[in-house]
Amino acid sequence: MAIDNHDLYHLKLLQHVEHDHTLTNRLVSRKLDVSVRLAHDILKKMVEKGLLHVKVIHSRRWDYFLTPKGIMEKARLTMEFFEFSMHFYHEARKRSADVCRELSRNGSRTIGFLGAGDLAEITFLGVQEWRLNLTSVYDYESEDRSFINLPITPMKQLRNARETAIVVCMYDKKQPMASQYLPPGVEDNGTFRWIF
Repeated sequence: MAIDNHDLYHLKLLQHVEHDHTLTNRLVSRKLDVSVRLAHDILKKMVEKGLLHVKVIHSRRWDYFLTPKGIMEKARLTMEFFEFSMHFYHEARKRSADVCRELSRNGSRTIGFLGAGDLAEITFLGVQEWRLNLTSVYDYESEDRSFINLPITPMKQLRNARETAIVVCMYDKKQPMASQYLPPGVEDNGTFRWIF
């Protein structure tokens, strides 16, 4: 079960147009994190497929509206995304518990997390279940952030980590279940354990 990138793009744009009719190629580019050229192509194809109706206000302003076909497509994609999300979180809970069980059985007691998002929250359930001690959480720098009362440690300090294992609680947003993901600039130091 996987969600295609273009399906995610379509869903984001259909949701946006439902609430705000004004779209530009630059706005779409920022919203989808793609080039302006690809943003233009995506919008053009959505209009060609009949998902969106475009009304030219003047040369620099085009408003977009959902068509009946667009409304049906938004509902279909929303359901698929919901099903994928449920599958992802169920799988993440199972796999994170397996990783924590393995660490506990191998004698690891102090562990760290790489990432402080939703996957870390799921993994923390396994930490509690297997009586592991979470001592550090490494993530992007941000002031006044914490995770379960632990301050966030900047990722650049990973090379000084003292934990016996670092559980990778980050994933590629475009391919959430891709194996052994590491954020840019982080190299495997031999202590990483992956959920996916």
